[in-house]
Amino acid sequence: MFDKSQYKVKRLFKDEHFENGFTVFPLTHDDDRSIPGVDWSFPESKNKPSWRLIQHYSLYCLVDEKKETGNPYELTDVGDSKRVLYNPEEKSLLLKLDASKIYKGGTENYKFWPHLLIEQKHICDYKNMPEGDEKTFYSANADKIVVEFDIRMTDYVPTTNPAGVNACQFVAYVYLQRVDANHIYFGFGPFDSRGAMDFLWKKETGGENFIYGLDTATVFGGVENSFVAGGKIEPSMEWKHVELDLTPHIDRIMETANRDMIFGGPVTRDEFYFSGTNLGFETHGNISCTFEIKNYNLVSYIKK
Repeated sequence: MFDKSQYKVKRLFKDEHFENGFTVFPLTHDDDRSIPGVDWSFPESKNKPSWRLIQHYSLYCLVDEKKETGNPYELTDVGDSKRVLYNPEEKSLLLKLDASKIYKGGTENYKFWPHLLIEQKHICDYKNMPEGDEKTFYSANADKIVVEFDIRMTDYVPTTNPAGVNACQFVAYVYLQRVDANHIYFGFGPFDSRGAMDFLWKKETGGENFIYGLDTATVFGGVENSFVAGGKIEPSMEWKHVELDLTPHIDRIMETANRDMIFGGPVTRDEFYFSGTNLGFETHGNISCTFEIKNYNLVSYIKK
């Protein structure tokens, strides 16, 4: 790692420890964006939630079909298909998605993959920010951009879909936004045993944005350090710490975007900024998986 003492530092995501809870959006949110979310705050929450909880296409709804558990830190549905649990002592978040409860053993053909995601959008008003350090922190042209988190997979029941991946389809994205233009989903997959695939570059299915994805082996510095070492899924209570330098990949994104001319002309890093993030499940097949995450943030460094 580089000498951090030589840099000014800013952590870009708000409420890094999830202490203010979540705004939970119902299943219909993606089809009708006028439907508001419902705030789920904790007893000690001091501010409105910065994080959103998204559950597209997942059958049972955490708003309309919420199960009363008596635990202010727990959210689950009547179908027991999704569970969200906050640990105020650990300041960690547990997400569980049991897709077998949604696909019902494969007897029903749902068009979309079930989702259970946390999201933070519009982390800055970049377009109207004055030039200076504060704006530079959010820019893709910062000297270093590092994603950090601690994560563990505590439970896993494999897919019954032979065409599926061998681990749960768990994704994390940061949004690399060009002002007044389409953006790039910059992804890094913590749970996926497809091994070293170098990187993924494709147009978003059904959309106008692009996806640049890093595989599990890159995220953990070798697939042997991940939860799929040796090709076998290995749940455990062990926390794995990730500090992934995105800076060289941002350079590669610019090179690839210019090669494919996806923005209609050449672009440079200083035209892009980080506008948000999402993290969680986008899964197919009858997978049931539980993971926990804490200390998730995008950390920006500029030289002193």
